[in-house]
Amino acid sequence: MGASRVFRRCRVAAAGLTLAAAAGGAPLGGQEGGALRLGLTYEARYVPGMVVAPVTARAGFEDLGAAVGEILRTDLTYSDRFDILPVPDTLTLSGPPNYALWNQLGAVWLVTSDISVAPGTQTPLLRVSLHDLVFGKLENVQAFTLPSMDAADFRMSVHRISDRIVFWVTGERGIAATRIALRRRDGDGSSHLLLIDSDGRNPRRIETGGRNVFSPAFSPDASRIAYTIQDETGYFSLVELNLITGSRRTVSSGRLLQTPSWTPDGRLAYAEGVAGTTRVVVEGGGPLTEGRVQSLNPSFSPDGESIAYEADPANEQQVYVRRVSGGPARRISTYHPREDTNAAGPDWSPTGDRIAYSALSDRRWQIFTVNPDGTDRRMLTRRGESEDPSWAPDGRHLVFSSIDAQGSTVWILDVVTGRSRPLTSGRLDGLPDWSPPIPPGS
Repeated sequence: MGASRVFRRCRVAAAGLTLAAAAGGAPLGGQEGGALRLGLTYEARYVPGMVVAPVTARAGFEDLGAAVGEILRTDLTYSDRFDILPVPDTLTLSGPPNYALWNQLGAVWLVTSDISVAPGTQTPLLRVSLHDLVFGKLENVQAFTLPSMDAADFRMSVHRISDRIVFWVTGERGIAATRIALRRRDGDGSSHLLLIDSDGRNPRRIETGGRNVFSPAFSPDASRIAYTIQDETGYFSLVELNLITGSRRTVSSGRLLQTPSWTPDGRLAYAEGVAGTTRVVVEGGGPLTEGRVQSLNPSFSPDGESIAYEADPANEQQVYVRRVSGGPARRISTYHPREDTNAAGPDWSPTGDRIAYSALSDRRWQIFTVNPDGTDRRMLTRRGESEDPSWAPDGRHLVFSSIDAQGSTVWILDVVTGRSRPLTSGRLDGLPDWSPPIPPGS
C-alpha cells in the first residue's frame, strides 16, 4: 500500500466523474456498465409474497394516505424479506379480505391500513393490520399516531411502522428507521457530511468547518456522530457532533487522527499518529494496539470483548481480531507473501456472527465477509472498486462505496439474497456508516 493510500477510509475519488445509477432494487449483476457486479454465492432462500394494499383514508386525508402507502411499500421492498406483489385492477379491496383468493395469487401476507382521527382530536391515526393468508387469519393489528406530512419526523415515523411490520412477520428488527452518514465531495475539492434515510430520501447536509472530512461514525444510540476533519495546514481534529442539540465537541487534535469508532458502551476509539506510526486508542483509556506497525479502523464485537482492526506487521495491511483485554491477535484476512493482498476497513456485524471488510482481488478492492475466527470467507462483489463496508442493524444488509470509470457512489446490498440498490447516484460519495435504529425525537 503506497503512502498516499495509508487510510482506506480516506480515499479520494477523481473529481468530475459521475455515475448513472441503475433503478433501485435491481441486482447489480444484471447491469451493463454498472458500478459493480455481485459476488460468488448467495443463499437460495425462499422470499414470501406480500401485498401492501393502498391506504384507506377518510375525506381530507387522501394525500396523507398516498404518502404513507408509498413509504410502506418502499420500505418493505427494501427490507429484502418479501416479494411485494401488485394489486390486480380486477380485485376489489372493499370488505373483509378474501384470504383464499389472495393466496391463490401467490401472496402469503397481506398488509391493510386505514387512516382515521383519534377521538376528540384532529390527530391522524393509522391502523395497520397484518393478515396471514396461508392460515386465513388476522395476525396483528396496531394503531399509530402520525405527525403532519410537513413535520420533520414524518417519514421516520412511517419508517418505524414499516419496521414493526417486519418484526411481526420475522421476529427480527427492520432497517427502515435508520440513517446513513457519508462523505460527499464538493466541486471545489472540499467535502461535507450527508445524512440520508435508508431509502435514499430526506438528505441532510452537515457542514464540518474543515476542507476535508473523513470517516463518519454513529454512536450506539444514534444521537451523536464522530468524524475527523483536516484543515489547510494538514492537521486533524476529531469531532463529536450531537445530532439532537447540534453541539460539537473537539475530542482531540494532532498531526494524524483517523477512523473513529465507538465501543458498545459509548466510548470513542480512533487511530492516532505516534512516532511515525499509528495506534488505536480509546478516549479516557489507554492504547489498544502498540508496536511499530500501522493500526487503524477499529471495530468492536457487540459484547465489547473483542476488537477487529487493520494493521501492517508485514508491510501490507491485513485485518486482525484480538481480545480487548490483551493477548495475541489473529489474522482473519487472507494473506499471500509477495502478492498484493491488502485488506482493510473491518466492520463487525451487530449480530456478532460476521465481519465485513474490503480486500484486493485481481488488484481491485472488493467486499468480503468472514466469521470472527477467519473461517467461511465470502466474496460479495467482483467488479469496480468496492470499499468501506458498514453493517445495518439487522446484520444482513451492508452499505459500501463503489468506484469505477463512471464515478463514485454508495450502494446497499442484502448479503442473504444478493439484492442491491444504489443509495446515491451522480455524486462523489463514499465512506458510509449505517446508524443504529433512530429513536423517536432524534
